[in-house]
Order: sequence, then C-alpha cells, then structure tokens
Amino acid sequence: MSRSAFIGIAALTIFGATSAQGAMDCSVLYKGALEKVHKEEIGGLEANRIADLHRLALRAYDACSAGDEFNAREFFDQLDKWRR
Repeated sequence: MSRSAFIGIAALTIFGATSAQGAMDCSVLYKGALEKVHKEEIGGLEANRIADLHRLALRAYDACSAGDEFNAREFFDQLDKWRR
C-alpha cells in the first residue's frame, strides 16, 4: 500500500472516529498534521513552504476549535493533498 493511501485511510479512520463521537478532537488532529509534515518532509522543503503548511494546519485547527467541522475537514484534506 502506498504511503498516500495509508495516510488517506488513517485520516478517514480519525475523522470517522471523531464523527461517531460527535465532535472532532482538534488538538490531536492539529498535532498529527504537524508531526506528519516534520517527520516526512521538513528536510527538503523551503522555509516558505514550511510556513504555508503550518498556516494551513493552524487554519484547520482554528476552524475546528470554532466548531466549524466542515471547513476544518476541508483544510486538513488540503494539507494532506498539498504534502503529497
């Protein structure tokens, strides 16, 4: 299974679990997104790209914290697609 497929399945599992509970765990999703960026790609990225990924993750966290699950999911999905 490719890494992208694995990440997609992991994201669906996280989102499925949080949807079943009725609320997203914003902190866990945000921390997980940043950990993936740092573990997978941080060495080869330019500083502006790293900053963009952090901003996108923060937008996702802010939307999630505000209770806007739709936009939070969109931002986390964008982050996942952008890193591929």
